Amino acid sequence: MFPVESIVYPWDNGRRYAVALLDDLTDEQMVLRPGGNMNHPAWIVGHISIYHPVVCSLLSGEPCDDPADHDLFGFRGRGPLPDASEYGSKAEQVDRFVAGHERVAEALLSATADQLQQLPSLKRWADAYPTVAVMLPDLLLHHESLHIGQLSIWRRAAGLPPVAIPDRSPRAGLFG
Repeated sequence: MFPVESIVYPWDNGRRYAVALLDDLTDEQMVLRPGGNMNHPAWIVGHISIYHPVVCSLLSGEPCDDPADHDLFGFRGRGPLPDASEYGSKAEQVDRFVAGHERVAEALLSATADQLQQLPSLKRWADAYPTVAVMLPDLLLHHESLHIGQLSIWRRAAGLPPVAIPDRSPRAGLFG
């Protein structure tokens, strides 16, 4: 069994990098689609954020809705829309992302071995992963990092400069 800190540490770093990528954007820029077909920041942040309560449900063994079916942010949903009012302000989006990220980190740090070893409560994932512990690195690190990378690529396509990756996790002291 792996220590959950090995997920929380890069999870915290990913959150800080995502926030840095969004920091200087305006509400209007959040829905720009350079080239016409890339995911815009509002959709990316919303898509990532719908997974946060799902992870908490998986850890607690509670049923959850499949995020793929989310009307606006699921990959079977309506996709990136040009209307910024569909998403709320950038500040609301970032606050929701940060708060959800923190809830996931807290849930991970307090998870029991039994919670980590249970079968995922979402059938689609239960068919693909033998335990929540096996699923979490894929969902939290691979999936989210892929979308945070889209934010970085979007910045370049929008003609914005890259951002520095912020210093290490504020929880670094927990990890020895």
